[in-house]
Amino acid sequence: MNNSQPFNPREHLINIRNGKGTSEYLEVKWRLVWFRQECPEGTIETELVHLDIDKETEEEAFVWNAEKRRSEKVIKTAKGIAIFRAVVRDGKGGVATGTKMERAAAFPDYLEKAESGSIGRALAALGYGTQFAPELNEEHRIVDAPVERSNGAHINGNGNGNAAAAVANGARAEKGEALTPESAATERQVSSIRKLCQHLSKPEPSDLSSMTVLSAKHLIQQLTEEFKAQQQQNKAS
Repeated sequence: MNNSQPFNPREHLINIRNGKGTSEYLEVKWRLVWFRQECPEGTIETELVHLDIDKETEEEAFVWNAEKRRSEKVIKTAKGIAIFRAVVRDGKGGVATGTKMERAAAFPDYLEKAESGSIGRALAALGYGTQFAPELNEEHRIVDAPVERSNGAHINGNGNGNAAAAVANGARAEKGEALTPESAATERQVSSIRKLCQHLSKPEPSDLSSMTVLSAKHLIQQLTEEFKAQQQQNKAS
């Protein structure tokens, strides 16, 4: 794409099905291209705010029955749930956040899907793709299912209802008190670190009990990347 030309989102739209037919939709990758072109000083930060590798999850799906020549509803099950939060700053004063939860029963790569979904929501909330982000039912499995945009410089796009919002709020505060980077790591962070270490067959950090919110966040990011790499390795073998 020629960066001297303004980004034209209509050149990259796809049609998706909804309950009323089809709608135009702009994928996250093109929202990112649009954002990067218009906001070269902009930043995108993501944070894993909840991970439960052992959580049993279910997802309705339709599979084709060749013998009966029709789609049939099935219930898929798998262990794992993740919630990511993304913060997008356009470098001009605008800020938006997006939260997305995904389950392993819906996507084997649920960690990646939750992360990209949170980015898509934040970008839509900031105005990149909002006009091409119709309200969708989760059964359509659009990772970055859109959000309504509200007035104000700081906009929140929280997916999957109150559950994701509650976890995000819980990551910010404990016992009703505001957290700072120097605060003690939350119980949720400690739990995520322990479960990740267990699945990676790694010993728990010796300083786990004295970790801060910030150091725990960085460790979770590192362990999450290792966990993703392990999953990819298992798929390849």
